Amino acid sequence: MRKYFIWASLLLGSVLTGCANVAVQDTASENYAKEFNAPPSGWAGLYLYRTCNIMGMSLKKNLYVDGQYIGETSRCRFFYRLVEPGMHVLQTESEFSENDMSLNFLEGKNHYVKQYLRPGVFVGGANLEVMDEDEAKKDIADYSLAENKDDPNKNLKLFTNQPGKGSIPGPQNAEAAQSLAK
Repeated sequence: MRKYFIWASLLLGSVLTGCANVAVQDTASENYAKEFNAPPSGWAGLYLYRTCNIMGMSLKKNLYVDGQYIGETSRCRFFYRLVEPGMHVLQTESEFSENDMSLNFLEGKNHYVKQYLRPGVFVGGANLEVMDEDEAKKDIADYSLAENKDDPNKNLKLFTNQPGKGSIPGPQNAEAAQSLAK
């Protein structure tokens, strides 16, 4: 009996302490993103975030916009991106394949999407949910801005790299936002 208690304690300890982290951007960029300014002219804003829930805290999950790899999530992290107005497909890595959702992005508006984890057969799965602006802002206020990892080698096959597809990192300050205006 004692042997099982020791193994169970070790397993529980590794689950509770095995937190996965991803690289974060500098404080100035994070502070600018948390101002929730309207996106530059000709763009829509996208905040993708993962809550601080302890479920699956040791898991990292890939995120994509129209099949373009933007990075991995971990708990208490968010991405700030810009997309061209119109329909885009957001994808998250899940247990067996990517889960996706289509969202119509409006010019000049920020959109908020939460990635959440759920139990899986072998490893935790993930899904995406459009969030209310006020609730999302409240969540994101305590999170760290994840470093954009735009890696073409990790793009999904459906990514076409054509205008209107994918996303770009959000501006890091007001001057950068002005330079991105169309």
